[in-house]
Amino acid sequence: MFVVLFDLEGTLVQTEWEAPNHVLLFRRETRKKLLELGIPSSVVKGDERSTVMRNKALDYVKKNYTKEKIKQFQRELEKFLDYYELSAVKSSKLFPETLPTLERLKALRYRMGLVTNTSKKAVVQYFSMYGLRDYFDVVVTREATAKLKPDPEGVLLALKKLREKCFFLVGDLEHDAIAAEKAGGLSIIVNRNSSGAQRFHADFFVNSLSEAASIVCSRNR
Repeated sequence: MFVVLFDLEGTLVQTEWEAPNHVLLFRRETRKKLLELGIPSSVVKGDERSTVMRNKALDYVKKNYTKEKIKQFQRELEKFLDYYELSAVKSSKLFPETLPTLERLKALRYRMGLVTNTSKKAVVQYFSMYGLRDYFDVVVTREATAKLKPDPEGVLLALKKLREKCFFLVGDLEHDAIAAEKAGGLSIIVNRNSSGAQRFHADFFVNSLSEAASIVCSRNR
């Protein structure tokens, strides 16, 4: 039987990250912060996703910084990220189909995991607000990995903890689909804006989490 891994923000909970202007602002602020922390502009050039810039910055830091300077870099970046991530929690909402979908899969004895690029602090608050913790057999936050999605490290760590290889990853962004593919699994991308065409590859596109659950169940019949 396949295990089911979920992204969190934009997939299970609705946050301000879905607003294009907020995303663009965060990308600009991320790049600005990385430059302040000594990352050359050539490493984080362009208007890339924050996670991609942070992955590239980490590669640079590991090759060029001392151990003490690496720790300082990580502390300062954590402070920066906490401000945005904890703010997103406060203004978040649970998607209406989230709990019914998780309940359905749990009742059918699917093992489930959460793989998110957000922090443990934020995840603990989401779990407390929405009662999500008991649905997941494993939780992988960004502190547990060196690199973030679209890198597959977090997905592979979740699979290792679950002792499984066959999986679906349910997310809402291209980097979820890329991480799933690189880890050797199947991606289900929830596109709630059905009028917006997706310009990247995924194994399945759906309009709601309930459709995602139906795909998982049909695959395991």
